[in-house]
Amino acid sequence: MMKKIKLSPKKIILSFYLFIIILSVSSLLYNALFLYKNFYQIITRAEEIEILQETIMIEAVDMEKFNSIIEKINEKTSRRELDKISNPFD
Repeated sequence: MMKKIKLSPKKIILSFYLFIIILSVSSLLYNALFLYKNFYQIITRAEEIEILQETIMIEAVDMEKFNSIIEKINEKTSRRELDKISNPFD
C-alpha cells in the first residue's frame, strides 16, 4: 500500500518557497538569454559591419562621374515620342 503524505503548514510553505525560487531563477535565465540574443548579438554584428565598411570603402566614389553615367543611361532608356517614329507602312 501507498503511504499517505502528511501535509503540514511547514511543508506547504517550504514547497511554495521552492516553487518561487525555481520560477525566479528560470525567469532570470530566460531574460538573460533573450537579452543576449536580441541585443548583445545585434550590437556585435553592427560593430562588425562598421569594421567591414571601413575595410571595403577604401576608394571613394566620384559623384560627378556617377551622375553623368546615370544620366547617359537614362537618356538611352528613355522612351521616344511616337510622333518622331516613322511609320514603315507608309
